[in-house]
Amino acid sequence: MSRPGCRQTIVAAATALVDRDHAVTLRAVSREADVPTSSIYQQFSGAPSILLAMCHAAFRELEAVVLDAPDAYAAGLAYLDFAVLHPRRYRVMFGAADLSSQALRLFTRVLPDPDRAVTFWLGLHGLADQRASIRRSAQFVVIAPRLITSLI
Repeated sequence: MSRPGCRQTIVAAATALVDRDHAVTLRAVSREADVPTSSIYQQFSGAPSILLAMCHAAFRELEAVVLDAPDAYAAGLAYLDFAVLHPRRYRVMFGAADLSSQALRLFTRVLPDPDRAVTFWLGLHGLADQRASIRRSAQFVVIAPRLITSLI
């Protein structure tokens, strides 16, 4: 397996582990990726660096769906949808890696006014974080559009 392919396989394995709420350890990643642990060490210094790479890959996915949205309202929905579809990944992205500064930069591309962009992201992030914590709440479906509309 080529090095970039091996790296992608390892990151995909870590993502699968996070999505299933399993610990990202070298042994677990090795099993999930079906690669020897020695191959992992050729790409990463350890489990924390694998987790960080997974967070950056997940952020690129989030960035793509947000920036693909036709307007700020759709971008807000895309952000919340990502958090709902990937709650564990979302928590790790903003817990273990703390990609909040990248998220703020992302939303300045959605809303050109930096103050509005910060407010928009903070509102979305708060709702997404609570959604990830409380799981299935009917209120989320009602609150999300209202929040987005009030913030843009």
